Amino acid sequence: MFKKQGICDWCSKMSLLARHDYIDGKYHFSCASCHDIATLDVRLFNKDELTLNGSRYDSMQK
Repeated sequence: MFKKQGICDWCSKMSLLARHDYIDGKYHFSCASCHDIATLDVRLFNKDELTLNGSRYDSMQK
């Protein structure tokens, strides 16, 4: 899971990193200590994006 070494996008510390993919195609990396909050952050962003895009699609159908 933590394969790449670099700087964590959440705490800005050098560490082994895990990649988190956003639904819009972007991605960020987190270290082990930030992994839980990063997972939650990305999950909430993706959920909100789907909700926003879904409501935008629904309004275009009417």
